[in-house]
Amino acid sequence: MPGPGRGGPVPASEPGGRPGGDRLERWRGRVLAVVGLGQIGGSLAAAVRPLVGRVLGFDRDPAALDHALAAGWVDAGSSAGLDLLREADAVVLAVPLGAMPAVLEQARPFLRPGVLLTDTGSVKGPVVAAARQHLPAQVAFVGGHPMAGTERWGAAAADPGLFRGCTWVLTPAAPWGEGAARPWIPLLEAAGARVLLMDPVDHDRHVALASHLPLLVAAALAGTARRGAGSLPHLAGLVAGGFRDTTRVAGGHPVLGRDMLRANWVHLAPWLEVLKEELDRLARAVVPAGPGEGPAGPEGRAGGTGAGGGDFTGLAQGGEGGDPLFRYLDAARRFREAILRRPGPPAETARPGSSEDG
Repeated sequence: MPGPGRGGPVPASEPGGRPGGDRLERWRGRVLAVVGLGQIGGSLAAAVRPLVGRVLGFDRDPAALDHALAAGWVDAGSSAGLDLLREADAVVLAVPLGAMPAVLEQARPFLRPGVLLTDTGSVKGPVVAAARQHLPAQVAFVGGHPMAGTERWGAAAADPGLFRGCTWVLTPAAPWGEGAARPWIPLLEAAGARVLLMDPVDHDRHVALASHLPLLVAAALAGTARRGAGSLPHLAGLVAGGFRDTTRVAGGHPVLGRDMLRANWVHLAPWLEVLKEELDRLARAVVPAGPGEGPAGPEGRAGGTGAGGGDFTGLAQGGEGGDPLFRYLDAARRFREAILRRPGPPAETARPGSSEDG
């Protein structure tokens, strides 16, 4: 069963530090280019526009560029090419994972020596490998992944407050090293994010469980409902909050989901096997007891609820004594509450690993 990664993530902020201030001064007057003005790229352009000199926007969809220009998120841009990147001091690639290698190759001729470059893709191994292949040595690249977003997509879904309180992972890797990440930290923090430094492979192992498996589960539930809808004519009128919330991430753009799942399949596949095991465990716990047996089978009998099963206080008392299904659901509930309350991992003294990915 997969376990924790090699070394922990490293909070990028210095103890007692704060976003902005002198650390943000280097960005004032600089030109930031955002390639891809969908939900993530558009939101970032909007969030940092007051903090930099100019923002250049690029999107192959002219409507997306027009939307960003009209909103004041970008000062100029193009939907026809990337030649304006010559003016940029820093570049963010916010394009789908499947398009990343081609965009890196197209951008290369226009990147100035010393330019800062990052991306927002949700799988880092393939992006780092493509950057090594296509970028000249004088470009300072660091992979990035904001743990933010909704099931909506496109420029109309952009929101300058999208990154408030989110974790933004930066993944330094050879040959650029951690120095390529440091300049981005104050800007991303000023956009509202909490920055973590992680090894690219370690990032991909973590998000396989934290982000990519939930998409598989949501899509599978929606697919199950699709199969059942033909024989359940009232299904559409009965689905409510539980179905909506559980399947929310399945409402995202299928191209983005496809690229993400395939790009990280090597780390996702083991967790899918664990999920199958958990579903089997849960199914065994759901199976009704036989005649004369309690909820846990012959050993459980009445499950601590009193003679004859007439005591209806099981919900209040918890029913921990004998029902494996109760125990499973209760453990799941408690874990969900605990992990959603956590702000993130504690500070680590270990630095990101040096494994070669891709």
